[in-house]
Amino acid sequence: MWLLAAGCYFSFKGVILWKAKVAAPAAEIAAWLLLCPTFSFTNFHRRSVAPHAAALRLALAGMVNLIFGAGLLWGLAWHLAQVPMLAAWVAMVGLIFVLHFGSFHLVTAFWMQRGRAVEPLMKNPIAAGSLADFWGRRWNTAFRDGMNLLVFRPMAMRWGVRPAHWLVFLFSGLLHEAVISLPAGAGWGGPMAYFLLQALGMDLSRRLHLREGWICRVWTLAFLIVPAGLLFHPPFIHQVMLPFLKAIGALP
Repeated sequence: MWLLAAGCYFSFKGVILWKAKVAAPAAEIAAWLLLCPTFSFTNFHRRSVAPHAAALRLALAGMVNLIFGAGLLWGLAWHLAQVPMLAAWVAMVGLIFVLHFGSFHLVTAFWMQRGRAVEPLMKNPIAAGSLADFWGRRWNTAFRDGMNLLVFRPMAMRWGVRPAHWLVFLFSGLLHEAVISLPAGAGWGGPMAYFLLQALGMDLSRRLHLREGWICRVWTLAFLIVPAGLLFHPPFIHQVMLPFLKAIGALP
């Protein structure tokens, strides 16, 4: 799983670097490739003096999230070990906090302090008012930037915005099949179905004019949470996550 994820990650970065066509020192390129979680090399290369307080707030949030995630991963999950499926879900949430909301926040704060025009991967996704807000502005901005550059913009210019929107989620589904279903050796179609449901939810919300308010928030949470078992399907949890969690000491 981790090898496949790393392969996708560095392949994306390689294509983005090639398309950016920015002349930069080798050390700067290596720092972006290996030590920066963002996908936009153009932004990383561009200098921006971020307020010291903004970088400090991000670093503090990263530390809090890292500690919270570690508590879920190596604390609560252990105590739920007799219910493996529940323990795995708690541990996966903890892992997301350790990595995406914790470690990556700290790394991003470091580069902000160094004068790089980078932004956090996660921008308070719990506050998302719609699916478009969640996927387009708040959740994993690095992946969003990569999809915009490599898929959405070229396809929108050729076929229009709506087909490009569906193709982005189709491609997301394919990538998640590669890093979830492939190492599990089963569960094929679940991640693809999950991301196509996200595209459908966004499409329907536009048609129904659901743009704000509590109905839109309930709609958003329903599409994100209810089908989550399609994304992280039982074969992935049993064949990949539970052995991994045992290997890192999160489960007995």
